[in-house]
Amino acid sequence: MTETITKAIKRPGVVPAFLTALGVFAALLLIEFLKTLFSTLSVIAASSLAGDYVGQVWFGLLVGSITGPLPIAIGIFLCFWQIAPIAPTLRLAHVVTRSILAALVGGAVIWIATLAVQAVVEVSNTPFVTPASTVIGKLGSDLVLGLFGALTLTVQYLPITVLAGILLWGWLQRHPLDKPVHGALDEV
Repeated sequence: MTETITKAIKRPGVVPAFLTALGVFAALLLIEFLKTLFSTLSVIAASSLAGDYVGQVWFGLLVGSITGPLPIAIGIFLCFWQIAPIAPTLRLAHVVTRSILAALVGGAVIWIATLAVQAVVEVSNTPFVTPASTVIGKLGSDLVLGLFGALTLTVQYLPITVLAGILLWGWLQRHPLDKPVHGALDEV
């Protein structure tokens, strides 16, 4: 088991995968920030609201970044490094397919992150004397809602993930790595 983990950690291509995921994360944060900023400004311009509304909107952006852009970036990083790395010798169709797989892995990470956040919220909002079965029962419906929310975000983030994969592919063609990259998908 430790030999497999050591082999996986020493797999080449960690830097390009990390930089690609970081770029996707930064782009998604910028897009979400601008959407929230313009939405807040339009609401403020249209009516006079209390300052706590603006605070709630920005808190929603923070929670949204923890359950959206960050998990998708983690999934992209893991996929482009461990599962299906982008190599300069691949054809465009393979790059797009691997990018779609990266988005799906990111969607799985979004689902897990959403469930973790929902579990923390449910536990923190539940009085201490409430039976644990009540809290667990609420989490059952959250599984399905979280799944559909993760699928929605995956579809929403799919174009930028494919673009990131294509840009990584182009960059690797001009700047080849010392060692060829391979992932779990290539070993099958």
